[in-house]
Amino acid sequence: MLYFPASTVSVLVTLGLLACALLLARLLLLRRSGDRTRIRRIVGVALPLWSIGLVVAVFPAAPQPDPSIPGGTFNWVPFLAHGERDLGFELAANLGLFAPMALLLAFCWRSHSVAKTTLLVLGLSVCIEVNQLLLDNNRAADITDVITNTAGGFVAALGGWTLSRCFAPPDFGGDPVQEISDPHRL
Repeated sequence: MLYFPASTVSVLVTLGLLACALLLARLLLLRRSGDRTRIRRIVGVALPLWSIGLVVAVFPAAPQPDPSIPGGTFNWVPFLAHGERDLGFELAANLGLFAPMALLLAFCWRSHSVAKTTLLVLGLSVCIEVNQLLLDNNRAADITDVITNTAGGFVAALGGWTLSRCFAPPDFGGDPVQEISDPHRL
């Protein structure tokens, strides 16, 4: 089964974040120019690539069982089962796991993008944890992962929505000369 050690995951996450930053810069430029067609094309390619990375990151079996959570159980106490694991690395990874998807969706969904993205991240995170619980792959099912994934998705969606609005194409609202000379305009 495919499994990556923490050092390899760190390198892959760093490369993924750099690629995401470059992609975000391109999307902001396209947003400024008002080119929604190219934005949708980029998102249409980037989301499936991110999905493949997500599957590779969360579903392979671990080489040994997680000592902090007994196999076949779900840890319902947040931040409790991290005695044997590096909490900082794991929290950072979970906070950033859904950030690329949340940023990309901010450029596609026009209304309620933060709420819709947060609910989508919550649902996907719960599905991942349930699969890790049901599959016999030595992975831990933990409520902390659901909380941190959802929080990271929310922050990224909020940031993406804010950036998307800040880089919106200028709206001049029609011909300013006609508006000034319109006698019926108060």
